[in-house]
Amino acid sequence: MIWNLRRTAAHSFVILASGFLLVPGDAQAQEPTPADDLMQTIESAKSGFEPVSQEDVAAAKSTLEAKLASLQRLLSNGSSENEQAWKDFLRWDDLQAQLSAETPDMRTLEEIYLKFKGSYAGLDKRQVVDARQALRTYINLAYFAQVEQYQQQFDMQLKTLGDAVKRYTNMATGDDARVIGAILGWLEQGEQVPESIETIRNKLDQPNMVASVSRELIGAGIRRQVDQVNPVQEFILGTTVRGTAHMVGDVDVNLVPSKTKGLIELTLTGTVSSDNVGVNGPATIYSSGFSTIGASKLLSVDKDGLTPSAAVAHADTTTTFNAICAKLRLVQKIATKRAYQQKSQAEAIASDRTETRIEGRFDDETKDLVADANTRLQEKLFRPLIGRDEFPDAVNVSTTTDHLNLEVMQSSQTQLAAPGPAPPTEDGKADLTLKLHESIINNYGETFLAGVKLTDEKLVELLEERDAEVPEELKITPDTDPWSITFDYKSPIQVVFDNDTVKIGIRGRQFTRGDNEVNRTIAISADYKIEKGESGTLLTRTGDVVVDFPTQERLGPLDLTAKTFLRKKFEAVFKQEIVGEGIKLEGQLEKAGTLRISSLSVTPGWFVGSWRLEAPAPASATEVTSVVK
Repeated sequence: MIWNLRRTAAHSFVILASGFLLVPGDAQAQEPTPADDLMQTIESAKSGFEPVSQEDVAAAKSTLEAKLASLQRLLSNGSSENEQAWKDFLRWDDLQAQLSAETPDMRTLEEIYLKFKGSYAGLDKRQVVDARQALRTYINLAYFAQVEQYQQQFDMQLKTLGDAVKRYTNMATGDDARVIGAILGWLEQGEQVPESIETIRNKLDQPNMVASVSRELIGAGIRRQVDQVNPVQEFILGTTVRGTAHMVGDVDVNLVPSKTKGLIELTLTGTVSSDNVGVNGPATIYSSGFSTIGASKLLSVDKDGLTPSAAVAHADTTTTFNAICAKLRLVQKIATKRAYQQKSQAEAIASDRTETRIEGRFDDETKDLVADANTRLQEKLFRPLIGRDEFPDAVNVSTTTDHLNLEVMQSSQTQLAAPGPAPPTEDGKADLTLKLHESIINNYGETFLAGVKLTDEKLVELLEERDAEVPEELKITPDTDPWSITFDYKSPIQVVFDNDTVKIGIRGRQFTRGDNEVNRTIAISADYKIEKGESGTLLTRTGDVVVDFPTQERLGPLDLTAKTFLRKKFEAVFKQEIVGEGIKLEGQLEKAGTLRISSLSVTPGWFVGSWRLEAPAPASATEVTSVVK
């Protein structure tokens, strides 16, 4: 099952300019996307123009005010200090002033809108998301309501769209993808021809990330042995039973085939042996118990994370009476007869209670596992994406008996995803396979880096966080000038995959060094040959780092100085050789070993890599871990 989550939020750079910025053509051509009827769809859309009226703007404003009232109620639930802090952060008073103005200032509204976006805790709350999206819609409609010759612009955009789609369906390129995405975003912002936009996107957008994880790799973090001794204290059919139980077994993982979600089955198989003493009145019963046990618990995986089902256990208990004692022979005789008469019933009761205990312990054991996994997903992935209205458009999770599979399609309102299906997998027995289309890297690069300022100090900090060596050229000393580069709003990161090569580039809109400042587009890139190394991916740079000012025909002295300086700095960032050493697993997965690359394929638009587990060296003693506390 694929959950369609297409956003309605828009990027401000499209609203503030009726055109769009094209990045110089580095993207390589890819196979055409079937789109037989798209030209007819675009032709039909020409008659679908709807002007934006003041009534439309008023309705959007009314919706926004209602969403802000809901957000106000949320903020007022906390302390007055917290409420005021949030209002200051969101520029609440400025927003109210703009809503009261006869002619709101579009740039101010855009600046306020950006305060509602981000990865800060709280910006993913439903009331904030609703207010942000309502604000976006109001800004869009208020802008288009005042655009002169809106219909003429609409007609021109459709013509440009038709030309780009015709080229793209013949041979898909990154340049045409950016043109098409920008125009579709422009149309969506004005709420124009929604059915036509949906048809075009359904034809042109395909998943741009595909991943597959083996049962063996999933099980490596869960699979373990159980060896535990527990006290026994029961009351069965009038007999108080005390003793000691020894449980041994194995926890394993199975994958359950499903096309609509991922299904991970945790299983426990083992035995329980016990030595018991039962007291019933004047009689004392010495017995041994033996149970075969099994339990299972399903974890479902979908776009919302992990959801556990209740554990189900089964146990089959048999009892052996070692001795039945009493002071009087008659009492002993009666106790022995009754014990054997009730043996089957007592064994059934013991089996039921064993099942209940195992189910409870299995549920308790996985509770923390699921909670921790969902917390990590929420903090590291969901919150940053939802806070920016950039959660993937479609997420599909499925399982076979051998692999858990994930398909993701991500593109913002002004972007496209992959133009066609992912290439086939070369290593069908891999423990991890990752297929990345360049669009998901570039799209998310825009999400997280647009407008971000990277300083020399921050770059060193990022390298140190990854335990990477800081190159001499990037080290900060009292003699070095502080410098920074601010990423462009459009295509701040550009990755282009071609046959066995990758081009990595960044685009900046401002560069500073000391007191000097350069305010124009800066493009920095490097070309690499990419291949399978001994342990991991091997990238070898095939030329010098290129620094360019694509919007400048002639460079002044300050530009030339900045160009030389940046080349030296980014020669250290884009190293001559980047050697991968495999993927070292952490946490519970660490004991599984290291993932070593087994196959690598780089074709126009796509990176496809597969890795297999390399088991660690045998430990001096087998670690036995209990699954039950």
